[in-house]
Amino acid sequence: MRCCSSLLLSLALAGSSLASNPTAQKAFRAGLRYEAAGQWKEAEKAYTQAIQNDAGDASFYQHRAKVRSLEGDQQHALEDCTQAIGLSPGDAQGYQVRGDVYRASAEPRKALADYDHAIRLKLDTAAIYNSRAAAHASLGETEQAIADYTQGIKLRLDDPIPIEARGNVYASSGRYRDAIEDYDQSINLKADYADAYLSRGFAWGQLGEFARAIKDFDSVLEIRPQDGKAYTMRGAAHLRLGENEKAIADFSEAVKIAPQDPYAYLARAAAFVNLGRLAEALNDREEAVRVAPNMAEVYLARGGSYHLLGMHEKGLADRTKAIELNPNLPEVWYARGSAYYLLGDFAKARDDLAQALRLRPAYTEASDVLKKTEAKLAEAKLGETKEVVAPEPVEAKPPEPEAQPVAAKPVEPEPAPRAPQSPKPIAAQVKTPAAGTAAQHDLRGRAFTASGHYDEAIAELTEAIRLQTDFARAYNARGFVYLLKRDYQRALADFDEAIRLDPNYANAVQNRALAVKGLARKTEPASR
Repeated sequence: MRCCSSLLLSLALAGSSLASNPTAQKAFRAGLRYEAAGQWKEAEKAYTQAIQNDAGDASFYQHRAKVRSLEGDQQHALEDCTQAIGLSPGDAQGYQVRGDVYRASAEPRKALADYDHAIRLKLDTAAIYNSRAAAHASLGETEQAIADYTQGIKLRLDDPIPIEARGNVYASSGRYRDAIEDYDQSINLKADYADAYLSRGFAWGQLGEFARAIKDFDSVLEIRPQDGKAYTMRGAAHLRLGENEKAIADFSEAVKIAPQDPYAYLARAAAFVNLGRLAEALNDREEAVRVAPNMAEVYLARGGSYHLLGMHEKGLADRTKAIELNPNLPEVWYARGSAYYLLGDFAKARDDLAQALRLRPAYTEASDVLKKTEAKLAEAKLGETKEVVAPEPVEAKPPEPEAQPVAAKPVEPEPAPRAPQSPKPIAAQVKTPAAGTAAQHDLRGRAFTASGHYDEAIAELTEAIRLQTDFARAYNARGFVYLLKRDYQRALADFDEAIRLDPNYANAVQNRALAVKGLARKTEPASR
């Protein structure tokens, strides 16, 4: 899009410089050729020569501003824009160029003001609407962005780039079906459009269609074999399908391509944990700490490995470090609180879990563990002596910023923190239940689920329900397994029962919505 709009703008502006002297004209035309070829330095020199021979032509400054901005020299680009607008205040394209420079300078509000001014001056091109849409999108103004992209697309129907960009806006607001329609249209216009395949794969992942996501990531890698993000996202999709070895292979490729990316190490570590290869998981998390020593999530993850290996003091130290680095992250408080609970330090557990809930009031897992913690403290206050349960390994999931998207999975039933777009390690269990009880079968069913042994998980959870017919969590957990097996009818029945038994069971309500969507997709006609 940038290249196409650049050429159109070049042609438009070239006409305004016909009155320039011949030497300036020659330099200007050379600059246009260099600009079209992406040779920014040479273009800047040519435009500077044109300005030296004719300092009164606004188009010379506009073009030099553009190439300076592309080189990253936003300060001098803005100076050129100011000069161009001063020479020709009624020229709408001068405001468009300055808007583009402001957007490149991460000043979207100033960019919007210039784009609005250009449109008031009757500039009615696809480029101006698409640029304004991008500024709105960067501010999270979804509806305005969609409206502008739609107008830009109408003005130029054969450009796949703004269509893909509009799809990204839909995806950012959770409208993945609408996003996929735009990605489809982009790919129809440009069969080798790798970015559209990548974006569509992500959207399929968010809808739980991991096989389709993998197919799109395959297409990206056919076009761009060294695309580390495609390997990471395909690995995440394999992880969601329980294909841990394939996930490890993809994450390993991502590590080779981007050895300084901590998320690739964290993702591979999650697959190692699923396979019980705890030492290898710790190695990857150590590496993540090395490459990103100021990132809370890497300490949160490494702390989980330490706890899984029985090194609880180190685990607590890492989670404390994560809190120091990002005290506004509820997952870190939940993780340390859960660790304190399992180690029997209920007072500290209560404080951390309460802080997690202050940061995220709807944090179901933290609320559940806090209730158990308060019950333990109440028992101690009454002087009741209870047998202390041996600590279990603690594994909490690090959240991931939205800048690093990964294919999603349905919501896990219990009790790991939920954070979007990050591979999921095995969650901790709060206590070891007595042998032969419904709670023990529920625990074993969840362990089988985490390791991808779905039939065994269903058998264990069914036994838990037989022993305790009002066990809402077991119904939800079994429904989740059916969801992973794409048996949406049985999943829906289990989620309905879980909600009947516990009408406030938010996790079951969310999983039920996924089952309903799955059934709807099954009844849809074959897709494109």
